[in-house]
Amino acid sequence: MSEAVRQPRLDVDLYTQAIFRDPYPELERIRAAGPVVWNGLAQGWMLTSDALIRRTLTNFDRFTLSGAPPQRLFGAEAFIVIDDKPQHDRLRNVWAPAFQRQAVARLQPAIEKIVDDMLAPVEERLRAGETVDVFKHFCRDIPAYVIAAMLGLPDSARPDIVRWSDLMGAAVISPPSADGSMTPAWIAGEQAKQELGDFLVDQMNHRRRHRSEDLISQMVHSEPAQEMSDDAIMKNCRQLLFAGNETTAKWMGHIVAVLHDHPDARRAVAADPALLPDANEEVMRFEPVVHRSHRRVRGGPVTIEGVDIPDGDLIILLMGAGNRDPQRYERPQEFDIRRTPMGNLGFGFGMHSCLGISLARLEATIAIRRLLARLPDYRVAGEIGYEGLGLRGPSPLPVAL
Repeated sequence: MSEAVRQPRLDVDLYTQAIFRDPYPELERIRAAGPVVWNGLAQGWMLTSDALIRRTLTNFDRFTLSGAPPQRLFGAEAFIVIDDKPQHDRLRNVWAPAFQRQAVARLQPAIEKIVDDMLAPVEERLRAGETVDVFKHFCRDIPAYVIAAMLGLPDSARPDIVRWSDLMGAAVISPPSADGSMTPAWIAGEQAKQELGDFLVDQMNHRRRHRSEDLISQMVHSEPAQEMSDDAIMKNCRQLLFAGNETTAKWMGHIVAVLHDHPDARRAVAADPALLPDANEEVMRFEPVVHRSHRRVRGGPVTIEGVDIPDGDLIILLMGAGNRDPQRYERPQEFDIRRTPMGNLGFGFGMHSCLGISLARLEATIAIRRLLARLPDYRVAGEIGYEGLGLRGPSPLPVAL
């Protein structure tokens, strides 16, 4: 780590309850300090500009995921963190056809059934006068059940899949320990990763003997897999399972909360469901799930907007700030479902953009359409909880009628 003077500087604690609840005042303070701001507490350079974030995410020659926090979560052999484009694409392309729009559309009946199965008991409890945590009892399980079905996993494994994913997610958002040791949340997350990994290896071995059309079969019988260890194959399956449900569940939670806070928009969408896809995209811009991502400088020092950054330094990409960048969006602090559609950073950008974006959009559209059709006058009936910036979502999300 270079000892050169780093300016501008803001030592921002990215793990406070205040920033979890409402990150935007702090993000605007960082933006006002400059396009590139050193954070001594996080030991990294913070970027808030949409353009700079996009430039960093697409320059793999100078910015790498190697050594950055996502690699610790997923493992260096998972395509979600592989910077070498040919290698990344070989792995990603094994599953890409299953996530294309036409293939995803065929899942609509199955998704509708899962949504209806989740919503029916919630509606019954709400109409009986109860207050229900809609994130836990509705949003949370829908994408987990869908991706588990696509992977060909048994229904009996669903509770464990949700539990493992939640423990891994809690590790992602937990603050690091001051002495560099593993925190209790990270230890629990590592245990969950091991248990999920052991479960997936058993599933992989079964697919080798009994090939089917599910996503695990596609991976273990793919050409890239012939050159990979079981551990590498497992890590790719694990990252798909984790990333394929945590972010979508939290996105749906945000949609429920944001539409509640903007009743005119909610009434408009309930009256005209054709507005829902654009409304959901605006929620992802306005309240993204992934508020920060990371890269490390490689190949020598770089200069960003006049700021010299040493080789190996950490870059902290503040996606939530990028999604409210006034240089890209008019009235960025306003929620507007009729905003001219523009791609935002909520689903990532460049080579590591979300593989399951079409699936996530379909799941969210079906779930929120069903919710508004049956319970258009729901209200948030208590304090919403927010934990973390890496995967930020509303939980608990207490709702009543």
